[in-house]
Amino acid sequence: MTRPWAKLLCTASALGLASCADAPKQAATVTRTAPLVRNQEKIIPENPAEMAVKEGKVTRIPLGTFFQLQQSGKALILDVRPGFYYGLGHVPGAINWPKGRFQEQLIQREAQISTAVAANKPVLIYCTDLACPDALSVATRLAARGHSTAILQGGFEAWKAGELPIE
Repeated sequence: MTRPWAKLLCTASALGLASCADAPKQAATVTRTAPLVRNQEKIIPENPAEMAVKEGKVTRIPLGTFFQLQQSGKALILDVRPGFYYGLGHVPGAINWPKGRFQEQLIQREAQISTAVAANKPVLIYCTDLACPDALSVATRLAARGHSTAILQGGFEAWKAGELPIE
């Protein structure tokens, strides 16, 4: 018996974030640097608050690849919808981080992101649907802090339409 979502799977690239051939790739990069000075043979920023941040990238990921990573447990999944919607149903294993609570939860979530990156797990973000700007907003803010992320194309609506499991 074929599962309804079986047709969604596509092969992931060596980076683990490949998209199907027909899925568009979008990227936004943010780079921030500060002047450096020498101090006892070490290069340090003049102002530590403005430390150089490595460029973060924002890409889109198709449902099939997102599903493969979710099923394998090899991704950190962030649901950026308001908590009310998260409570009504979400991707299994997803952590709720509403856009409106971005700053409040930043330190905790950055620790989780750093742990995921150290374990070679991509950071995946989703919102309500394709038009939802919250995922792009959070992903762009994370890119400004040096974190690369991938946004689920079609959001939670695509997940539900694929008849995939919901918690």
